[in-house]
Amino acid sequence: MKSENWKLKIKRSNVGFTIPELLVALFIFSLIIGGATNLLLVGITAQRSSLAMQELLDQSSFVVEYMTRSLRQAKKDLGPTCLTIRGLNYELTQGGEGIMFINSRSQCQEFRLTTARIEEVFWAGGEITSQSFLISDNLAVTSLKFLLRGEGQDDDLQPRVTFAFEIEGLGAKPESRPQLQFQTSISQRTVDVPK
Repeated sequence: MKSENWKLKIKRSNVGFTIPELLVALFIFSLIIGGATNLLLVGITAQRSSLAMQELLDQSSFVVEYMTRSLRQAKKDLGPTCLTIRGLNYELTQGGEGIMFINSRSQCQEFRLTTARIEEVFWAGGEITSQSFLISDNLAVTSLKFLLRGEGQDDDLQPRVTFAFEIEGLGAKPESRPQLQFQTSISQRTVDVPK
């Protein structure tokens, strides 16, 4: 009889978990997995957002630096070779969405907004000799405006250009579509004296 009690005790100890214990364990396990998955998804979203913003900043910084350097070194048009009026330093084109000037290499150069990108155009004899985009097709420039002050000879002001543009990413997900606005003013490097 003692040996039978011993067998019963062994069978009871090998039974395992009850259904409520399994449900509680499954619930706790699902909470842990759900939290870990959520952290992973938040990390992926943050990385996408960070990469999109970095690309936007990189390209925008390049455009601002490139345009600023070119506009600062502009020369007075004594011809008129490039601009429509003799003696101007800069001339607005496309209703203020573009600017034309003679660059440091004596080429007629224009920056303008074309198909949601900033385009650089070189002119000779009224014809386009070359053109290229300054922004990749991963980004869209939604606005580009130029404002001139002191561009002529009769105003006794040093030529100054203010330009502003808005740019945004074109990613498929909202975190891949950051937006930025830039504005800067530059004055011409050479002193504007009448000639």
